[in-house]
Amino acid sequence: MYQRITNSASGGNSYPPMESRDHFRNGVSPKNQMSRYKLFLLLSFIAVLSFSSMAQDVIMLKTGADIEASVKKVGEDEIEYKKWDNPSGPTYFIRKSDVFMIKYQNGSKDVFNTTAQPQTPSTPSTSSTPSAPSAPSTPSISSTSSSDLQKEFYRISDDNKALLEFFKRNDFLEYHNRFKAACKMKKSANLLLGTGLGVTGAGVIFHILGKANAKAAANASSLDEALTKVQMADILMDTGTTLIVTGALSTIGSIPIYAIAGSKKKDIKNDFAREYFGVTGYSYQPKLNVGTTANGIGLTLNF
Repeated sequence: MYQRITNSASGGNSYPPMESRDHFRNGVSPKNQMSRYKLFLLLSFIAVLSFSSMAQDVIMLKTGADIEASVKKVGEDEIEYKKWDNPSGPTYFIRKSDVFMIKYQNGSKDVFNTTAQPQTPSTPSTSSTPSAPSAPSTPSISSTSSSDLQKEFYRISDDNKALLEFFKRNDFLEYHNRFKAACKMKKSANLLLGTGLGVTGAGVIFHILGKANAKAAANASSLDEALTKVQMADILMDTGTTLIVTGALSTIGSIPIYAIAGSKKKDIKNDFAREYFGVTGYSYQPKLNVGTTANGIGLTLNF
């Protein structure tokens, strides 16, 4: 099977070639086989991580909490599901009115309609005295239009111009005026920031010119020329210092205005979502969880 080699220095002992001794019959060395085995394990681990991060449904509650689940049924009033980390465990039920959205494992979403402002049923009165006129109530939204408005609101919530048009088109004038004022405040902050940076830059240029004149004064050919350049250097540097201080104050002053405007815009969106859709906030941040799932240990990205 092996080629016989005679080594005269070793007394005529014969050994198979090194390459032949290191290979199996199928032509794959143990070293290569081990590398393939490690590669297979790595690919298997990556596949498990990918599967575990995508193969669960996420039930988002109006309270902001998330439930990792396997949704079995979405009924008229309730949602039936099993916990993702216990697929053989009991079946749980949750009211649809408590759920904001379900993100399914295939990437699709269900955003559930919520009732508008609940109305307390009036008790029939036996008195013939006419009742006093009721106070104006918050404008209600029909169940069909509420679902459409909710989807549109979440789709355009990061577009200031589209959101202003949304409030105006649907007669949410109070929210339109509040959001418009917040947007104007943010524009003012941007203008103040831009002005501050520009003025600061101009001050730096004046400082550079002043230093250049001071340096040129040292090389002046006459005393009068040197005094002129020194005076010009002083004027330029004083002007530059004034501009730098003014620009820095303007830049620093824009920061709290910008932050207040952003906070106002976020509060307006949250107030609107809470009043008309019954949710506690308009945005959900992605979360990365590490733990056990039905397929083993893996990473779960919820967004």
